[in-house]
Order: sequence, then structure tokens, then C-alpha cells
Amino acid sequence: MGHILPQHVVFIPDGNRRWATREGLPALEGHRQGMNRGTELLHRAVELGIPYASFWGMSIDNFTKRSKIEVAGLITIFQKLFEDYLDDEDLIKKQVRVRVLGRWAEKFPESAVNVIKALEEKTKHHTAFNFTLLLAYNGTDEMLSAISAIAKEAVAAGEAQTVTPQILKSHLLTKDLPPVDLVIRSGGDPHLSNGFMMWDTSDAELYFTDKYWPELDAQEFDKALAWYASRERRMGK
Repeated sequence: MGHILPQHVVFIPDGNRRWATREGLPALEGHRQGMNRGTELLHRAVELGIPYASFWGMSIDNFTKRSKIEVAGLITIFQKLFEDYLDDEDLIKKQVRVRVLGRWAEKFPESAVNVIKALEEKTKHHTAFNFTLLLAYNGTDEMLSAISAIAKEAVAAGEAQTVTPQILKSHLLTKDLPPVDLVIRSGGDPHLSNGFMMWDTSDAELYFTDKYWPELDAQEFDKALAWYASRERRMGK
């Protein structure tokens, strides 16, 4: 593309249901189209040479604030996605590692959990590209869990522990991921939610688009990347 690319880009997909309503379709069709869009953007990121691409798939709140029918349908769509990825020779050829972070092992049915574990196992030695999907994930939950774990370790050791940035990072779900350079959120609602990746996005550039997630195509992605390249990153200076 001829300009500076982020090393780690994160997508916050918003607007699946609003897109479906506008198109006169059921909500699950919006989620299905959104899933297809995510796959397209992942392949675009790999094509461009962006080593880390992360997507927020489901929050923990989705399990309590949406209907059980919609949640079950969404999980089924995710399971189908993972089954497709298991047979995706392109992921293997291009050495894409897949990670799924969050409380999915607690919230998802066994069939979906097994597919996720199989996909992570199959791709765990890939090093060229990294695809991370956050499922049953809230940033506030991640941070509280990390702090609780550090506190328990201090109690077990019987002494106070100095909490450094490195120690905190090592207790996060995202411990193996680099800082986020660019967050792209669709849906026309310019905000972050639930403390999303609060530690990792501390110096990230934030790009908001009015397009609903099923409409956020490779052209809009390229537009966001050009915007990112035009920014003077001060990194708190």
C-alpha cells in the first residue's frame, strides 16, 4: 500500500443487528454476514503483511442481555466458522496462528469448545501471522482476573509484591500479544466498551466508521490504514 502499517490491528464489530433490520433480515443473518466480513478482513490483513489481527466476537454481557435463541444461534455460527478454518488450507500455507481468548470454555457448549481447542492446537506452531478472536470477553473482567491472580500469588508468597507493567501483562489473557496500534470500530458509535483490552490499547489510534460491520469491506479497511499512516503517533509524549 506504500505507507506505514500497524503491527497489531483490532476490530470491534458493531451493527450486525441494525444492518439486518435495515435489510429486512433476521438478526442471525446479520451475524452470519458479519462473520463472513471478518474472514475477508483477516485475509486482507494477511495479504498486506499485518502480523496481528484481533476481533472482538462476543462480550460476556451478550450472554445475559440478549435472547437465548440469538446467543445459541451466534455460537452455532462461530462453531461453523471454526470448522471451516480447520479445513482452510490457506491458513496453513500462510502460517496463521489462531487464538481464542475469553471465557468461551465456560460459556460455550462442548461441541464448540472442542472445535476451538482443535483449531488452536493445529495452528499453535504457526509464526507468520496471528488471528485472535475474543469470545465471552470483557476488558474489565480480564483486568480484575489479572489483579486477583497477582494478589493470590502475593498471599501465597507471604509478602507484598511490586506490580510492574511486565508482571501485570504476564497475567492478562493477551499476554502473548503485542500492544494494539489501531482499533477499528464499525457501527457509527464512537466509543470503547467494557474496558476492551484496556492495557493493550493504551496508546492505540482509534478509527470509527458509520458503516455497519457487514458493510466494512476491504476498501474501508484500506481507508482506515491510510488514516492511521497519516497520524503522528505521540505515544504520550
